[in-house]
Amino acid sequence: MDIHNLKLNAAFTNNAKNYQSRPVRAAKYQPGMESGWMVYFTNKPTKEKATMTHEGVKFFPTKAEAWKYIDADNKQYIRENGKLVEVTVEYEPPRPVLHRKDADAINKDGIHFCFGEYAFVDDESCNYEFYILECNCWIIQEMEGNIRVWYPDDEETFFGKDKDIVYEVAGKNEYIKVAV
Repeated sequence: MDIHNLKLNAAFTNNAKNYQSRPVRAAKYQPGMESGWMVYFTNKPTKEKATMTHEGVKFFPTKAEAWKYIDADNKQYIRENGKLVEVTVEYEPPRPVLHRKDADAINKDGIHFCFGEYAFVDDESCNYEFYILECNCWIIQEMEGNIRVWYPDDEETFFGKDKDIVYEVAGKNEYIKVAV
């Protein structure tokens, strides 16, 4: 992974703590740590197409710009038989992300939505490496500079080896090393 993959801001730096069991800096996500906002959209069902067939995402530097885009009800297009066809869409609310634009994003470790033939013309998913920041996730910066996001509900470990894992002590904002 490119060690300069994602940019962290001052909100992360101010809240991150160093952990000794595996040298990392980590902070639980708080609003303000994101590098931008993602808007996900799908086509509205019609009589001709009763199911969702097309998807897309766009990235914005601020939440306000993302909402402005949604509120503008921008026209979206798909390609059908080589022609552009206007499609009415439904937008989800903006979601905070750590992201970066990369011509080779598909080979990175972040999330990738490549909708292929079911992508809107304006879809930006294949151009970005990103992590969606959920309220309970953690941003982790490894000492080598790699950045990743940990989602506690997943079965992935916080950090450490399989038999040497660091866990949060419930409600105490403390971390202990547990031998498994």
